Amino acid sequence: MNLKQLQFAVHVAETHSFSRAAELCFATQPTLSNAISQLEDELGGRLFSRTTRRVDLTPFGEYMLPRIKDVLLSLDELTKAAESFHNPTHKILRIGFSPLVDMQRLDHVLAPFRQANPDITIFFKECFIDDLAERLSRGQIDVQILPTTTESEREHACLFYRDSLHYLPAADDNQVANHLSFKITDLPATPIILTGGGCGLNAALSTLLKSQGVELHAYAGQALTYQVIEDWVSLGIGAGILPKAKISPDNMANFPLFIDKDEPACFSFEWSWQSESTESAHVQSFIDYIRTTVPALVSGQAETGSQQSVGQSI
Repeated sequence: MNLKQLQFAVHVAETHSFSRAAELCFATQPTLSNAISQLEDELGGRLFSRTTRRVDLTPFGEYMLPRIKDVLLSLDELTKAAESFHNPTHKILRIGFSPLVDMQRLDHVLAPFRQANPDITIFFKECFIDDLAERLSRGQIDVQILPTTTESEREHACLFYRDSLHYLPAADDNQVANHLSFKITDLPATPIILTGGGCGLNAALSTLLKSQGVELHAYAGQALTYQVIEDWVSLGIGAGILPKAKISPDNMANFPLFIDKDEPACFSFEWSWQSESTESAHVQSFIDYIRTTVPALVSGQAETGSQQSVGQSI
């Protein structure tokens, strides 16, 4: 496995074309195709499904692509770290987060910070929760974003945002007729499709349902991605519960989930960091930013989203 193979894979995923990716990489198509095949052999699975008209990621490819990008990003981070050592005016901020995090919301709240601090390069690291904890303890990331659970109270943390949960009924479930929403206590008995657990979805769902006196009945199999959950739901294999941000925009077969009539069911996400004291002034400046400025940005975003949904319902 080499970096060129990983770069080829990212370009194919972004262009949905082997020929176009080869052009962008200044390589011949046979060279790129052979490199992708070798990479797939080493990883033990097909990354792409190929047709005569389009190339798309397989479920395995969707699962691996963020990790491939993370390897390439780490190489860029290594270069920037060397630059930062030799030129102290160049600063690096590393943010790790669970795959459950809403990237559009994160990008929105970071925009003012980026604009005010052009000398700081921000690196993203999407990781499973155990990996995030290890990276934070080793100083490989400066701040992390995780779903909040009662089992994982953190000393140095603050709320980021809340994302509403939606119920995705199995395609053949006749119990959803005439429903516009669901209460947690009134959910059908259909097993819920979960992931492997590393992203925090399973633990957060279990904690939420348990708080309402409801037991989580999980489907026996585990999905690799949130898209796979949607695919399995559409096949009638089971039901799903996902944050709104993780449901495909064109998926209309989902229902808002409520704790009570006027209380939506939500996942809370929080920022956390290793210590109140940090050697890097720019990291401390960012922590001050997420404590003081981000809440107002999130609140304004929530109000805008609420107004938009009212307009759509009309």
